[in-house]
Amino acid sequence: LADTTGDGRLDIIGCHDDGVWTSLQNEDGTFAEPLYVLDDFGTARGWASADEHPRFLLKTTEDGTADVVGFGPHGVVVARGLGDGTFEPAKLVLNDFGTVQGWTPQKHLRLLADVTGDGTPDIVGFGNEGVWVAHNLGDGAFDQAQLVCRGFGYDDDAGAWRVDHHPRFVTDITGDGRVDIVGFGGPGVYVARNLYRRFRTR
Repeated sequence: LADTTGDGRLDIIGCHDDGVWTSLQNEDGTFAEPLYVLDDFGTARGWASADEHPRFLLKTTEDGTADVVGFGPHGVVVARGLGDGTFEPAKLVLNDFGTVQGWTPQKHLRLLADVTGDGTPDIVGFGNEGVWVAHNLGDGAFDQAQLVCRGFGYDDDAGAWRVDHHPRFVTDITGDGRVDIVGFGGPGVYVARNLYRRFRTR
């Protein structure tokens, strides 16, 4: 569910076999008939499953409406919202965080969150060596990913965190507008405070 028109009402968006479908919400809370709006992000287009290729709906810029952001085989793909429930053709915006680069749902978590507090989402990935972040450049494009925390990762040196055993979240626990890392490890709860461009563990 996301507001694809800017009218303050949540619409229904679904990634089906053939691509993206949208059902706009009416003023009375009902929904219009679904419309086929984008021939991408579907299983027939190479997006095998939601686990292998996570897809999100959120604004990647300060203005505009919700976009479709997906972690595809070759990296991060974005389809910009046009404000009427439809989307521009999907584009590869970052050659990273994809299965080609070794990111798998069995080992790694990938999500979007505002790391810098500028109001736009950044890409956050829990990889082998630790936590990687690709900062949003403000126009919906992303900088190259950087290793910002040597913890919460799959490798032994990074804590040997496992997707099915150790939940990890990014949320603001200090109230400064920037997300921190919270992980439920074997011995207990671990926190890494956000220091704007890197995280401090304790």
